[in-house]
Amino acid sequence: MTSEEKSAVIEREIGKIIQPHPIHPKGKEFEVIDSDFHFQPDWDTLRKYMKEPFQSKFLRYPQVASEYAPDQAIGLQGTGQNVQGQAKTAADVLRVLDDNYTDMVILSPGFQRPQSMFNEPMITAVASAYNDYLVHEVFPASDRIKGLIMINQRDPVAGAAEIRRLAHHPGFVGVYSEFGGTYEPIGSAKHDPIYDALAEFDLPISIHVGTFWQQWSPLSIGSRTWVELLGVSSAGTCMAFMASMIMQGLFDKYPKQKVLVQEGGYWWLPDLMYRMDELYLDHPGDIQFVERKLESGEKYLKKLPSEYIFEHFRFSTQPMCKPKNNKHFAYLLELCHAEHLFLYSSDWPHATFDPLNWVVETDFIPEDMQKKILSGNAREFYKRL
Repeated sequence: MTSEEKSAVIEREIGKIIQPHPIHPKGKEFEVIDSDFHFQPDWDTLRKYMKEPFQSKFLRYPQVASEYAPDQAIGLQGTGQNVQGQAKTAADVLRVLDDNYTDMVILSPGFQRPQSMFNEPMITAVASAYNDYLVHEVFPASDRIKGLIMINQRDPVAGAAEIRRLAHHPGFVGVYSEFGGTYEPIGSAKHDPIYDALAEFDLPISIHVGTFWQQWSPLSIGSRTWVELLGVSSAGTCMAFMASMIMQGLFDKYPKQKVLVQEGGYWWLPDLMYRMDELYLDHPGDIQFVERKLESGEKYLKKLPSEYIFEHFRFSTQPMCKPKNNKHFAYLLELCHAEHLFLYSSDWPHATFDPLNWVVETDFIPEDMQKKILSGNAREFYKRL
């Protein structure tokens, strides 16, 4: 091999467990709002807020879809995804916020794939107990801690009832749901009771990665690694959920509804937008047959699919899969309209935990854009902050 050939060889890295860099001190100069931080109370503590028969019978967290867990991939047996620790109480949350130079946090439930429990009433029971724990033991501790109403999205009537039960509380700034291959996309019309309740209180909804490929499908059976599941399937199922919301007329019926995508990625956004626009313009005839358009009598969407993304969707930033070439990184940020669409998130305490360093260390991200990503976009999205 010539020297020129050797110099053309891409430098390769050896896979290893890494620790995040120390939090960059420049983070102290900005207001920082973390839009995805996982909170997981002890199970016995949560059981106190359950009604019977669940309180006496739920001795452990219920069985969920038997997906592959990341223990082997991370190399830390017994920790699952809680590599950085476990926030069980408000005091735990505040300690982590101070350590990470974070001013405010929006909590996401830290339970493993709650929407995939076999028994739907169990989802409702766990969601209500989690929400009540936040109300009674977490929100009173500090105004720095906000939360999302956990619902049973597989039972839209129950989900809507939970929203109406708790939406008056100022600690809740939105509603939590999940995307994954084992759930029907939440953009379908059967979920309209949930969106009716959201519209009543002008609340946004998050869609967070939950399950992966549809269980027992060839894609699921054929997968072998955590990268295939969390890394790849989450992007695919996320796009499917977004497409269902757009193409089935959700935003034409609920024009004020906002959606935060959590852990689904975003570098694929340009292709998704152009692809949906192109295919919609070539094949618009079946839009009139979706339930919401049959209800309204409309034949087409009111906008191009890409326009709904700019108006209705925002994206939490973790995992920030940053290119090594800063020129390419800048292009991606511009193509994905990061200045307006991105909300900083850490995903604490998972192995893919992202401190705020990538925002403040990147010299080509102007200060105004840094402020928007770290807190401004979150304040615009979550009207209750």
